[in-house]
Amino acid sequence: MEKNRKWGYVFDEKLNMYVPNLPRQRKFAKVLLVLSAISFITASVQGFFLDKTSYEQISFLIYSIVAIFFFLSLYAVIKINIRLIEKRLKLIGEVKKIDSSEKFEIRPLRKNRYLFFCIIAFIMMIFALSFQINKLLEDFSFEFIIYPLFLIGIMIFSYINFLKELKNRKYSLLIDGKIIKIYYENDEMEYIKTNNIDYVRFYSIRHGRKARREKYPTLQIFDIEEKKLAEMTIKLNDYYLLKKYFAKNNVAINDQYEDF
Repeated sequence: MEKNRKWGYVFDEKLNMYVPNLPRQRKFAKVLLVLSAISFITASVQGFFLDKTSYEQISFLIYSIVAIFFFLSLYAVIKINIRLIEKRLKLIGEVKKIDSSEKFEIRPLRKNRYLFFCIIAFIMMIFALSFQINKLLEDFSFEFIIYPLFLIGIMIFSYINFLKELKNRKYSLLIDGKIIKIYYENDEMEYIKTNNIDYVRFYSIRHGRKARREKYPTLQIFDIEEKKLAEMTIKLNDYYLLKKYFAKNNVAINDQYEDF
């Protein structure tokens, strides 16, 4: 059985894991649709008998209209979420059918949008830093020196993450039975058998302490000396396939990635 889940999840025996309670979400979506319909009828009746000189009636009509959009917005969000969960469950079901004992390859997920964002953000911070330095030269004070130091700290942090992402996307794995070949820039670095792996870790990268976690999992492989052999962000189907493969070969899995 998979790790314990928070409220709102049910155990799926076919997938052998906890999944979001979709029937409950569908019922809640229907309730929101009914509430939006009631709000629409209420607003229509109010509009028909509206006394434009009455502040209370106008205010109540506005609240009813706001309620319509509020309930419809929640309904749309829940329906989209249900759709995404159904696609994820379908993907998991397809991966479960794959024979993980066969030879297969794992390639890193290329996050081009993230790299592009890093480059744009880095350029903007350079302009901001140059502006702050010019301002500091014109009127030097300890108060103004905080901003350039803050920008330099952010630039260093962003640059480190940028280099880490460039490095991680160069790894790839070729798995054949109990042997895992680790490649870096398409050159074989080393190979390791599953019984020489101490554990593997799946987690979501968080850029900053309170930043939102990425939706794609990152894989780390450690040998029996706890040396990190590889780290790479992977696709969702590869995540489920690797979990199945490592579990089948009795490799310890430290799974910190939240599926849903």
